[in-house]
Amino acid sequence: MSMRPPKPQGPLQVDKATHHSLELNWEAQLQQAAAEQSGEDGRLRVEVQWCRFENTWEVAYKGFDVRCVCAGLEPNQEYQVRIRFGNGHGWGDFSEPVTSKTAAKPFSGEDLHRYIRRRNLDALVNVLETGEANPNAPDDKGFTPLAEAALEGLLDYCQALLDHRADVNWSGDNGKTCLMLVAYKGKPEVLQWLLESANASLHPRDRNGLSALHYAVDGEQLDNVRLLLDAGADLHAKDNAGCTPLLRCAQHRNNGNAALAVELLNRGALVDETDSSGQTALFYCVMNRHEKLAAVLLHHGADIRATNSRGLSVLKATDGQQPDRKAMRALLLEHEEKRRSEQQQKSA
Repeated sequence: MSMRPPKPQGPLQVDKATHHSLELNWEAQLQQAAAEQSGEDGRLRVEVQWCRFENTWEVAYKGFDVRCVCAGLEPNQEYQVRIRFGNGHGWGDFSEPVTSKTAAKPFSGEDLHRYIRRRNLDALVNVLETGEANPNAPDDKGFTPLAEAALEGLLDYCQALLDHRADVNWSGDNGKTCLMLVAYKGKPEVLQWLLESANASLHPRDRNGLSALHYAVDGEQLDNVRLLLDAGADLHAKDNAGCTPLLRCAQHRNNGNAALAVELLNRGALVDETDSSGQTALFYCVMNRHEKLAAVLLHHGADIRATNSRGLSVLKATDGQQPDRKAMRALLLEHEEKRRSEQQQKSA
């Protein structure tokens, strides 16, 4: 006698529960229902429904397979699921609902950043110990949890991250490492800790070719410059534009830090080193009106007649009627005259 399929017997099997899905399996029920059918009843098909709240059933799947995945669910929530079979005579009754719970949402880098900002070390360690969160996951600014903690001076947080696989030399697409960021505006004691306790490398460059020493100079951090030089940072390293740290000191209009230049020069920086356009630090002092820095460079023997790749000399660059250019030209000529006089006295 032909009839609709029977009500599925036995519990619907949940093969896997994630924080956003339930993987369901009804192979056993389908085999049992098929055994009770005649050949005239047609091929069995299935309809799967799920609901989170009472009497709000939604169709999750219709077809001929023996499993499906209910996706897009909320984490750590209970859901009910049920199935029914159909054939050429129509649909049978639904099975008894089975209650299953999605998994809790796994921890992520967002949680690490959140607990650093909230100053909750215990919660940070708890997340790290689950092994679920990537300890190098950057935030929307590109900072890793380690970089964020280091910039805030939270050394105990930094140590916890390193103890759980954080990479002190990790960098994203921009190539910036934790050491570079701390060198730029961080505390000297944190920079020293990164160098001595965390074994941060001095060698990485960002996508513009800048080293940690370049960053310390750009940030006008004299103590950080000294720490990096003591650790062996390369005074003569050039970025993608051919600039050494000394050149960067003069190149930026808002820098011109004479104390930094003195430190670099006393450590062996080349006063007349040129960038890819053939310009020296003194040339940039003229362009950016860094008179104090220019005086330092001149004291260390900077050549006022050095020319760039276009044949323009430092002295020629001071031509013009602007008062600042006149003052810079007077400074250059005064030092040249003083040097000439000293040479004459030595030869006399």
